[in-house]
Amino acid sequence: MRRLIAILAILAVMPSFHGGTAKNKVTFVAVGDNLIHTSIYKGASVGAGFDFSPVYAGVADIIAASDVAFVNQETMLGTGGYSGYPRFCSPVEVGAALVGAGFDVINIANNHSLDQGEAGFLFTQGYLSQTAECVIGDGGVKTVRRGDVVIAFLSYTYATNCGTSMCVSRFDENRVRRDMKLAKEIADAVVVSMHWGNEYDTGRYIERFEPTEKQKEQARLLASLGADVIIGTHPHVILPCEWIEAGERRTFCAYSLGNFVSNMRYGAQQLGGILTLDFVRDSGGVHVENPKIIPTVCHYDKDHRGHTVYLLSEYTDELARSHGTQNEKNERAFDKDMLNDLFYQNIGELFR
Repeated sequence: MRRLIAILAILAVMPSFHGGTAKNKVTFVAVGDNLIHTSIYKGASVGAGFDFSPVYAGVADIIAASDVAFVNQETMLGTGGYSGYPRFCSPVEVGAALVGAGFDVINIANNHSLDQGEAGFLFTQGYLSQTAECVIGDGGVKTVRRGDVVIAFLSYTYATNCGTSMCVSRFDENRVRRDMKLAKEIADAVVVSMHWGNEYDTGRYIERFEPTEKQKEQARLLASLGADVIIGTHPHVILPCEWIEAGERRTFCAYSLGNFVSNMRYGAQQLGGILTLDFVRDSGGVHVENPKIIPTVCHYDKDHRGHTVYLLSEYTDELARSHGTQNEKNERAFDKDMLNDLFYQNIGELFR
């Protein structure tokens, strides 16, 4: 009953809409890194294949209820030779599960894009292009239409860990300027995925995570060029959000949505965020309203099994006591109070 009430409260502010009927409002959600470590795909093994749908079942209602949903697929996909960190290769069933959960736009530009070489990246792009509505991160401007609203999606990563293939969309100011110019010409709103910033991988308790100066500089550039929404990924923890003023308009920037799914070790890495917002058309065009962050927890047990995404509102101290991060040296005890404190210290009241 508690779960039903929580989901109904969220859906109450997300008007339902799918298909091509003209409408003044389009609802949008986004999540951070879908990072498939070895224990996750081993736990999803079923017979001769894999079933990842239970991982996302706890939040699939929210994802599917939105008009457009975005996820950063951090690991490239394959049909064999599976591997975890540091050079990931995940079963293709991950992509099918994401689409089954309701994701429409899947980003593949990140530091792990070339873990399996250019061939691995191109295979992932090809598979997801046949599975999902829109794949970004392979260059250019992609669009999604809902009724009379066209949303452009751009994607950039700061670098790749392996290889230098130009098939992956890396951040370059000249390239960004060209892409943004085209996006503004063909779409009503522009969303930019940015894989950037510093990775957090320590048990030290940090009350508030801050974007780097380079992140803020790039965000201001994107705002000045007309981006409406910036979605940050890569730090593995949630970072603050803000409105960036650019002349007579403003840009919403979520500097990092944290991990959506992972087997990372430390407490802060278990907290993620679902960004929800509306694209609203009025006489002045399409603009962004009501950006909010819904906190989530990626749970797995002390044997590193049972990976599941929970809403923080539904997570319990009993679950926290059984979480695998309890095996690690966290400076602050991992419990629901710690997760709530991190959320409130990093996400301002305006966006909660």
